[in-house]
Amino acid sequence: MRSSEPDTGADPAAAGPLTMARLLALEPAALRQLLTTGLRAGLAEAELDAGCAAAVAPGQAPAELRALLQERGWLAWDPDRQRWRTRLGATRPAAPPQG
Repeated sequence: MRSSEPDTGADPAAAGPLTMARLLALEPAALRQLLTTGLRAGLAEAELDAGCAAAVAPGQAPAELRALLQERGWLAWDPDRQRWRTRLGATRPAAPPQG
């Protein structure tokens, strides 16, 4: 990873759930701000698009950053609030069927 790229966990050594310590260490600051806003109030679609555009590395598309954050489980749609939310911790597996 080049030093100019945001540390989004794309490095396999950095794979894993988003923790508060990892969030605070992310670069650039725009990425930290994006995810912190997602923790607090959640993000409307336009806010998420603007935040991704501000946080991408040169040569990276905002959609790539957004997809990476979703793939990592760090960002997910909250249907109850109708907003994109940052997720800390491990994603929970789906509950087994009750039978």
